[in-house]
Amino acid sequence: MKSNKLYIGICIILFAITGCKKSELDQQVPDQLTVDNFWTNKDRALSGLAAAYSQLEGFVGWDNYVEARSVREFYREDYIVPGADAFNYPWWTEHYNFSFTSGNYAIDLLWRENYKGINFSNQVIENVGKMSNSAIDDMSKKQIIAEAKFLRAYYHFKLLNNFNNVIIRDKVPTSDADLAKPFSSRADVYEFILKDLKEAEPDLSLRSERASSELGRVTKGAVQGYLGKVYLYRAGEDKTGAVSYYTEAKNWLNKVIISKEYKLDPDFGNMFNGVTKNSIESVFELQQTADATSGAVYRSYLSDWVAASELGGYGEIYGTSRLLTELLKEGKIANGTYDKRVYQSIYFNDPYFNNPASPQVYGSTYNEVFGVGSQTIAFRKWIPATPDRIGMSNAINFPLMRYADVLLMYAEVLNEQGSADAMIYVNEVRNRAGLPDGAGGNKQAVFDQIVHERIMEFTLEGSRFYDIRRWGILGQAMQAAGRKFTADKAFYPTPLKEVSNNPQAN
Repeated sequence: MKSNKLYIGICIILFAITGCKKSELDQQVPDQLTVDNFWTNKDRALSGLAAAYSQLEGFVGWDNYVEARSVREFYREDYIVPGADAFNYPWWTEHYNFSFTSGNYAIDLLWRENYKGINFSNQVIENVGKMSNSAIDDMSKKQIIAEAKFLRAYYHFKLLNNFNNVIIRDKVPTSDADLAKPFSSRADVYEFILKDLKEAEPDLSLRSERASSELGRVTKGAVQGYLGKVYLYRAGEDKTGAVSYYTEAKNWLNKVIISKEYKLDPDFGNMFNGVTKNSIESVFELQQTADATSGAVYRSYLSDWVAASELGGYGEIYGTSRLLTELLKEGKIANGTYDKRVYQSIYFNDPYFNNPASPQVYGSTYNEVFGVGSQTIAFRKWIPATPDRIGMSNAINFPLMRYADVLLMYAEVLNEQGSADAMIYVNEVRNRAGLPDGAGGNKQAVFDQIVHERIMEFTLEGSRFYDIRRWGILGQAMQAAGRKFTADKAFYPTPLKEVSNNPQAN
């Protein structure tokens, strides 16, 4: 990679190298890549790192990123409903109905792709660490290893959030015996994730210190943000240690805030329609590009999947009346419209979308597209600003952590600690949306405001299910939504393939 550019998803190297000892009788093919002759210079190290990045959110494959990720992260939320076509795919709707089993394809992909990312990360950590000073300079070595440690932590955290039982994979397997490992305790997995993140943080640059060509790579702020998030999630799960976890979460999230590296993007909607990429609000973002001059096109068809059939999409997901009620609960503001995040997140039957003098639905009114009197709630997030592509496939980046998330997580921590300052950070998010300061009040009132703001900000960004679970209101929310849910479905079962192939996974 002569330009040293490294975008998430680019230069995927599916290593067959395991580092196993060779027999003395084995013959090495001179032009075949092996663990001994691949890791020879910085460009090779960056290529290996690109492979580790490539598994983020399963982006390398249609099945995992567009379909499986969507049904896992969106269909388990309480404010959505599948479109009619979704019922042709039982492995999708099993997530909506919470009837999935260990053989579900989306569950298998989630396990497989994250462990593949862990394996690639381990290869980078081990092999770049062995490279000589003549092969790679010390600063680059430290940075690449730090990025790989972040990625290894990210993949383990993704697994921990979805599966009750997780196996720590901390090295490249050198024999079949290494593959048969038992589950680790959740406490041990948390400690492993936190250790990786803490070891990565000192060797990474701030966002402002990165070259523009390196946007999308892990920064110091991203590691600090995820340290805060991991501690916050752990506090929700382990009440006995919650006090110390909240203290740690506050410390790490505050580092992101006082760094002054991030701000709220004044144009909320453009972060989700392909207009703005890696905005000043982006802490960590999944990269996509449709620029064929780079040698390859890395874009998804997520927009086709999300967009309503009335808009030319596949129509696989719609919002519910409960979602609309929550989004509109504060009523109209001074200019006679609702919170502008509403209009940038969904299409619904409203004068804003039915003004013929200013048609907002791709040059048409809501009534013209969805029908007069329709109550359809269609998503506007993740579909392009203009319908100027075949279908709606495009290269819209997917923010994985935004500064708004940092601020609301920080507010949540402060509120849990009894600090009256929590609303300062809630109001910063509200003010970006053109809203006045919230009233605040006692701890419960502030918590309720945070819950509301997270819906306003992060609808269809894949955080809602995990939020209501860590808050302890998952069953209550599903009951209110009229959904089928039992407590044993709060986490996914270990995939059948793992149980079959790993004798210690039981």
